[in-house]
Amino acid sequence: PDLSNYMESGEWIMKDYRGWKHWVTYACCPDTPYLDITYHFVLQRLPLYFIVNVIIPC
Repeated sequence: PDLSNYMESGEWIMKDYRGWKHWVTYACCPDTPYLDITYHFVLQRLPLYFIVNVIIPC
């Protein structure tokens, strides 16, 4: 995936990302392939957000 428009967040860090493209055909229309795109992201939450919004208000 192209990350040229990716903007970093103060709450999350993107640790890993992957993308897969699959062509799928269904029994109803075997001559027509359909595109299925799957993305997998691994995100890590930064602890400061949790501390400020959950721990401190208690």
